[in-house]
Amino acid sequence: MSNYFKRYERHAFAVLLLVTGSVTFGAVTGIALGWPCAGKLMATAGLLATLTGVVQLEVAGLFTKLFDRYGDDVNYPYGPPSHITREIIDNPDTPVRTWLRTYAFFKPATGFWFIVIGTLMQVFAVWL
Repeated sequence: MSNYFKRYERHAFAVLLLVTGSVTFGAVTGIALGWPCAGKLMATAGLLATLTGVVQLEVAGLFTKLFDRYGDDVNYPYGPPSHITREIIDNPDTPVRTWLRTYAFFKPATGFWFIVIGTLMQVFAVWL
């Protein structure tokens, strides 16, 4: 049975990241302007950051499986097939895009830090 989320997980991560950033901006603005709903916005931003971190870990986990499978020197003595290599290294002529893509889709630590930040935002929101 195929998992349809796998096909759109990067898009889901990008949308969640955008929504998390927007709600965080609204929460910080609400705190600065004294909005009564600022605490709820901050709690929502924290939960969204945690969810974004979990999705990012899933995205990063896919590539870990890819490296495990195609890193086998016995089955692939000349490295992974070219279409897999292009997905892994991206475009070296765009270093900023490559750096962002590396940290967004390949590094599990990014998801971990989203979860930590989201949890701290929730703790902060409780005390607003």
